[in-house]
Amino acid sequence: MNINNYPLKNIRILELTEVWAGPMGNSLMGDLGAEIIKIESYPRAPITRPHDVISARRGLVENELSQERPWDGYASHNMANRNKKGLSIDLKTEMGKKTLFELVKCSDVVIEGYSAGTMENLGISYKILKQYRPDLIMVSMPGWGVDGPYQKYVTLGSGLDAFTGHWLLRTPPDTEPTETMSIYHTDAIAALNLVISVCMALFHRNIKGTGQSIDLSQAETFIPHLTKYLMEYSMNNKNPTQIGNRHPSRAPQGVYKSKGDNQWIAISIRNDIDWENLCTLYGSNDLLSNSLYKNALERIKYHDEIDEILNNWTVKYDKFELMHLLQKKHIPSAAIMNEREIVYNEHLNSRDYFIKIDHPIAGEHSYPKNIWGFRYIQEPPFKRANIYGEHNEEILNSILGINQEDIANMWNKKIIGNTL
Repeated sequence: MNINNYPLKNIRILELTEVWAGPMGNSLMGDLGAEIIKIESYPRAPITRPHDVISARRGLVENELSQERPWDGYASHNMANRNKKGLSIDLKTEMGKKTLFELVKCSDVVIEGYSAGTMENLGISYKILKQYRPDLIMVSMPGWGVDGPYQKYVTLGSGLDAFTGHWLLRTPPDTEPTETMSIYHTDAIAALNLVISVCMALFHRNIKGTGQSIDLSQAETFIPHLTKYLMEYSMNNKNPTQIGNRHPSRAPQGVYKSKGDNQWIAISIRNDIDWENLCTLYGSNDLLSNSLYKNALERIKYHDEIDEILNNWTVKYDKFELMHLLQKKHIPSAAIMNEREIVYNEHLNSRDYFIKIDHPIAGEHSYPKNIWGFRYIQEPPFKRANIYGEHNEEILNSILGINQEDIANMWNKKIIGNTL
């Protein structure tokens, strides 16, 4: 086994992204062996490093140390920023930009996730950066892409979910979108597309010897996941309706009550065989013999009626017990778990999915591990998220060779920092 031959070994990536999509994508490449240097804004607080403890209560590790440095104890930041070194620097200063240019000279990739035009306004566009590294690969991943009527718009995952039509589809029939919870699926998709685009650009550079500028619109990366509904309108001029947990051709499908307070199970009936097996488990011929439910199209018409019947049945069972019964009949189903049940789940723990990581501010907690399971390559060490400004001197001195006197001058002039 070649334990050191990580796929992205010897690749250095400069990351200028915040929140989840960019940070998570870079963490995944760190998992593949890349050296990630996270360029964090200073003195402006990054979005996932809140300095106001009161407004950032959710997701904040509540111990004495995190109250002093709340920006280092925020769960969403520490979750999405493993395997990185951090440099907190003011890129609006000439010295800050000069430092970035020196890092570009010895890096392979630059990834930025700001609104379109931000890099140009800072004087660090791809056109400028490639002067320092001609074969540089740069990925720009604003929500709407680098050009077009929306190029100056700003957004987060919830806005992209709304733009792509996903929010409305997730809204149950006869309810308003205000009742539908925000999700950030677009961030997860953008993170994976980021990894793919960087790997393909590196592959291309190995062949052609040239760099690349990549326009990665987060909205556009997600729209293909809704192709069925988009093409329904494109081909049939039919606007999809709100479906919530339901399916346009499967019935019944949804979330059903199970025994206990706020306990639920998800069930999806794909075809008539699934329906017959469900009716057998239900233990009554009334459902199976009812001509109103004879096929999926008919069951869709009477979905509400069937749901009421099923809820009166499923509520008698523990959700895990019922899941096992349904799975034995090959019926797609899963107990809806809360976070505690996920952390202690027997399947995930049998696969060593969670890793205990000790963070000097947040403390020791379980974190999801590297998702890449290469059989013949040992996984790189799982390194905790960096404390804000933790690696300033290491990066400036060890990588760029800046002497201690000049580094001290950067501290004094507040070009770099480690507090918010």
